[in-house]
Amino acid sequence: MRRLLFIGLTTLALGAGVRAEPAMWTVHGTKGTVYLVSSLHLLPKDTPWRSAAVGRAMQAADSFVFEVPTGVSEHDEETKFIYANGLLPAGETLSAKLDDDGKRDWRRALDLAGVEAVNLDQKQPWLAEVVLTVQAMYRRNYSAQHTPEGEAHDFAARNARDIRYLDTTRQQLEFLEGCDPGNGIDQFRSVLADFPNQAAREERFVAAWQAGDLDTSAALVAAGLKDLPDEQKRLDARNHDWAKQIAAMLAEDRTFFVAVGIAHLVGP
Repeated sequence: MRRLLFIGLTTLALGAGVRAEPAMWTVHGTKGTVYLVSSLHLLPKDTPWRSAAVGRAMQAADSFVFEVPTGVSEHDEETKFIYANGLLPAGETLSAKLDDDGKRDWRRALDLAGVEAVNLDQKQPWLAEVVLTVQAMYRRNYSAQHTPEGEAHDFAARNARDIRYLDTTRQQLEFLEGCDPGNGIDQFRSVLADFPNQAAREERFVAAWQAGDLDTSAALVAAGLKDLPDEQKRLDARNHDWAKQIAAMLAEDRTFFVAVGIAHLVGP
């Protein structure tokens, strides 16, 4: 489920006659206004999602707010974090922790993602899962540039708008790392076994996002977190923190365009 929540999602063209209309909320405060826009982190170039409402919100915004920065200094911070927290102890390998069925699923997942075993075998399970998922999506020609987040960030930069972030790079990495209790090998085995089903399940999720179908989106998120109570608590805590930050923005005399993943915006 972490693939659905924290990494990008694949997509599926909607059937004829279905209008692409991702969910967006308008929130008014004592001084400010927030356009809260649902997004996905990776999409193919031809994904239909642009709506008149999102376009108007982008034009009206003074400030743009995203989940996490992705600049050069953040990349350096990411690299340092991975060396400190994303590698197995010397002499240990992921493949050695797998039984025969796990090794079979491991080889199949590597083939689907187009990744060499040597590039993953010394990574912690949480990091190996992230790399496998993202590389599989890149192999299917997905990009962060053609999402609501990506296009809004480019628009804000081109037009010298104020840009802010809800998390630091380190906070996001700590969040991902903390979703694996212990060494996370049991969850990693489950991820490997389920890897061939990833695209179809994500297509159902993304079709709901494109249509602005909040009930279906919420049901899919809830189903994925049903057996992961600790992960649900961490997601809830993150959402409460973001909500406080956004509430504070409403006291400013500005209009904000806030784009975050749809999984943060549905459910109780």
